Amino acid sequence: MLTSKLILVTFTWVIAFLVSICLRAAGIAHPNPFHVNQFLVWFLVFAPSFCLLIYFLVKRFFSLDPSL
Repeated sequence: MLTSKLILVTFTWVIAFLVSICLRAAGIAHPNPFHVNQFLVWFLVFAPSFCLLIYFLVKRFFSLDPSL
């Protein structure tokens, strides 16, 4: 029986596979190295975690149930 977790995991793997194929194709099309902005790298690494932290703090602050 399919569950929502199985669907989510499958969807995540399919998206990751497609991104991998696209990055591989881009690497073949443009083989020269490129310069990476360090700020962009750190932003991509830490921004999702920071956004989730803000989301959970705001959700907790505005929660109607005091036990959460």
